[in-house]
Amino acid sequence: MSVSAFNRRWAAVILEALTRHGVRHICIAPGSRSTPLTLAAAENSAFIHHTHFDERGLGHLALGLAKVSKQPVAVIVTSGTA
Repeated sequence: MSVSAFNRRWAAVILEALTRHGVRHICIAPGSRSTPLTLAAAENSAFIHHTHFDERGLGHLALGLAKVSKQPVAVIVTSGTA
């Protein structure tokens, strides 16, 4: 199995677990290191996707969504400093 296929499979497993735990909203600030997870999330119709270019702003959006919906919200960001 290639590294790419391995990463995509792990991303699918993670998203499946999030679905089982009631996550419906995923907030994404895409970056190269989070690409497998971002692509898998974008292809998964079980989630409502929200994207933003800034991780801090995305965190505020996720917090607001969680407070209003009273449900957990997933956040996908890349590594590095802001």
